[in-house]
Amino acid sequence: MNLDMRIPGIRSYMTRAGVAFSLVFVLFFVITTVPANCQKAAQKPDKFPLWNFDEVNHSCRAKGRLQDKDYCESKMMDQILAQGKNAIPILISQLTDTRKSKEPIFDFWGPMTVGDVAYSVLMDLFLDSDWKTRTMPGLKQIDYDCGASAEQCYQQLLEKHGRKFIQNQWLAAWNANKDRIYWDEKDRCFRVSAKIDKR
Repeated sequence: MNLDMRIPGIRSYMTRAGVAFSLVFVLFFVITTVPANCQKAAQKPDKFPLWNFDEVNHSCRAKGRLQDKDYCESKMMDQILAQGKNAIPILISQLTDTRKSKEPIFDFWGPMTVGDVAYSVLMDLFLDSDWKTRTMPGLKQIDYDCGASAEQCYQQLLEKHGRKFIQNQWLAAWNANKDRIYWDEKDRCFRVSAKIDKR
């Protein structure tokens, strides 16, 4: 067999090998990058942008709980609730953040900080549908009625104890109960079960 007859076969083999190599490379790229991107999208946020708390038509201002859709329409609250109980330590980490929010999230309140908003969200998430009963044990020192408005009582709490104290109280309550916390969809609040929640 002369060389001229063998060259087309060699070329054909080299072309097939090149295509196969290209396919392997593309598959390797897809396999190694797609899961990484999926994992990145599924990761929980480091913080919530509470300084930019949104509410449709100022709906989160009167009496009610921030997680109640018929009271408060907010994509921010949707984002927080979508994280389930994983949102709790994130909110706790933001209790000492003194950045100003764009505006107060309640009627008759003065300027609020990120920490003030985080406190309000946490307290509401652990408030029963009767709007009276707290469902997280261990918070009596930071949840009291001083006989004045909610804002005045909160400001007195800050002046007396400071933000770090409030954060430490929440951290202690979270660490003591985190394996037993679950979401009660009927009453739209977190509760602490007698049994450990493995989820």
